[in-house]
Amino acid sequence: MEEERRISSFTQDLLERESQSEEQRERREERMQKHEYKVKVTNPARQRKARSRRRAVLVLVLFVALAAGFTVRAVQKMISLSQERSQVQAQLEQLEKRRSELENELLQVNSDEYVEQQARSQLHMIRPGEVLYIVPNNTEYNREDDTEDPLQETPPAADPAKP
Repeated sequence: MEEERRISSFTQDLLERESQSEEQRERREERMQKHEYKVKVTNPARQRKARSRRRAVLVLVLFVALAAGFTVRAVQKMISLSQERSQVQAQLEQLEKRRSELENELLQVNSDEYVEQQARSQLHMIRPGEVLYIVPNNTEYNREDDTEDPLQETPPAADPAKP
């Protein structure tokens, strides 16, 4: 039904247009020409204004885009510098800690007790009147070996103080 109404209204419109007199068509054409003339006459000024507005908007958009780009780049640079600073700060703290440890070790190394301990342990030095006993570190006591050969005796350790 609606389609028939649409079609019929369309056909009616066509019929009405055809039935319009020649005068009505001429008047319509005159009006359209006047309208076109008005548009043509006023259009160049409007076009110039519109162009200048478009240019201004374009320049403004470009300016805002450049400013945003520079701002983003600056923020990224600040973030990277902040991260680098925190890494360098952590490295500095580690180095300061290592320095204090080395200073403590240096104070300890320069002490007489440390020098004496190292002389005794590494160089096997003794004070006059002391006897040095060297005990091997890799000696293991095994009961099986002891029970198999009970008559075997190990010779006593040699005393380096005796010739």
